[in-house]
Amino acid sequence: RFLGPGGAYAPSAQADWHLLAGDESALPAIGAALERLPAGAPARVFVEVEGPEEEQKLHTEGDAEIVWLHRHGAQVGEALVRAVRELEFPEGVVHAFVHGEANFAKELRRYLRVERGLPLERLSISGYWRRGRDEDGWQSSKREWNRSIEEEESAALGG
Repeated sequence: RFLGPGGAYAPSAQADWHLLAGDESALPAIGAALERLPAGAPARVFVEVEGPEEEQKLHTEGDAEIVWLHRHGAQVGEALVRAVRELEFPEGVVHAFVHGEANFAKELRRYLRVERGLPLERLSISGYWRRGRDEDGWQSSKREWNRSIEEEESAALGG
């Protein structure tokens, strides 16, 4: 069982399907979310790690298609963003969870909100860390970072 970060997130029982995407920093949260999926609930799961040696066994009662993406030295999030953008979205209401490095989380938030038109209440998106920043530097700039994302999104949505 996965414990620790991500314990607050629960997949919506009202969703027709679930999208979970993250890097290795989100593995505990993705594992916890998968364990909470209702039996048979469809889910598309993308986890980006450096290589196959970082893959872990994930447990779920849901109908989860889990895809491991290997960076092999490429920039964090590159393969993840491509995989989510290339995903043929199933019919129905999606509940999306995107956690990990802040730059790919921002890019996928914009894709899901602006291009896919998903409302905020169907999204759980968080940047746990940011390339080029240590923990203190990221935490001290996170509020401003989030505000800039909301402003960009509002402008793109015509708000």
